[in-house]
Amino acid sequence: MGAPRRFLAPEAADCRDLRLDAAETHHLLRVLRLSPGAEIEVFDGVGNAFSARFVGMDKEDRCLVERGAVLAAREPGFGLGVGVAVPKGDGLTAIVRQLAELGASSIAPLMTERSEGRTTPARLARWRAAALSGTRQCGRATVPTVAAPTPFADWLGGQRGPDRWIASPGPAGGIPSSIPDPVASGDGVLAVGPEGGFAATELEDAYRHGFRRLDLGERVLRTGTAAVVAAALLLRTGG
Repeated sequence: MGAPRRFLAPEAADCRDLRLDAAETHHLLRVLRLSPGAEIEVFDGVGNAFSARFVGMDKEDRCLVERGAVLAAREPGFGLGVGVAVPKGDGLTAIVRQLAELGASSIAPLMTERSEGRTTPARLARWRAAALSGTRQCGRATVPTVAAPTPFADWLGGQRGPDRWIASPGPAGGIPSSIPDPVASGDGVLAVGPEGGFAATELEDAYRHGFRRLDLGERVLRTGTAAVVAAALLLRTGG
């Protein structure tokens, strides 16, 4: 029950006595149905986590929490930002949650030539909520940022990480290229396209910006499958 009993408290690193906001109070009381005295964990969203104890309610019906000892970080050894094409429907919500669980440091919804999904302010809010949900589930202390949807070309121009990969299927009957070794420190970037793949011009543009091809084999994968598999491969020595 350790992971479900984690609560976001942005001021946790600075204060011993904490008050959870309305959403976290609802989760503690109505979802988990915890009572005063329950041992929980709190995290501040930027890398710090602590043991804690639910002590009661304040006058505004917010949960009062007493912070305890510092907990070990559960973060990967390097930061991996993932740019992923927006799929049709609201499929990106699940993708964001899974990338947060794996250890992605940031997620950028991308509008590519072959993107099928729509973007709205309400969906962006759901994607950011999914990043928090994935962080809570896996025991991390850092909530990955989820950027506003960005055209692929604009996103490419802003990438400066030392290691840059772009997921792309290989030729039929071909042998997948060797998986690159993850960096020991610093930042990496991964780009994942729509189910129809990146357009040839988009791939060429990515290569000009220093991206290397990450070959996941000849099968055409769903966007979510490709994003999770590629991120897991690159993060396998982290955390």
